[in-house]
Amino acid sequence: EKQRGISITTSVMQFPYRDSLVNLLDTPGHEDFSEDTYRTLTAVDCCLMVIDAAKGVEDRTRKLMEVTRLRDTPILTFMNKLDRDIRDPMEVMDEVERELKIACSPITWPIGCGKLFKGVYHLYKDETYLYQTGKGHTIQEVRIVKGLNNP
Repeated sequence: EKQRGISITTSVMQFPYRDSLVNLLDTPGHEDFSEDTYRTLTAVDCCLMVIDAAKGVEDRTRKLMEVTRLRDTPILTFMNKLDRDIRDPMEVMDEVERELKIACSPITWPIGCGKLFKGVYHLYKDETYLYQTGKGHTIQEVRIVKGLNNP
């Protein structure tokens, strides 16, 4: 797994949220291990679908969407890798809607992309989350700015 940078089995992570304990099941993304993913989808209450902002909707994503649709499983979509060279986020969101036949309503929106990525704007909270670039996978402090008119 580490050598190829792919998951071959489902892993479980837990975290508390309000009065609940959330179990996040990370399924294999590689097609060779899809059976484990399909089995996992039979046991979940909802799905978090991660879309690579550079690649957009992939064939495997379409297949997994069919499974979730058959089971009437709610889906949240997360667009990742915004700090890399990616396609226009609006274009990717349009592709998700068109290809997967779902309506998208963004909660956050990127501020810049690739090397110009600075953070995200949370549309409902009216807050901007600014990140430091070049920090890789390290946990970092996030600067939060309230409102768009805040200097």
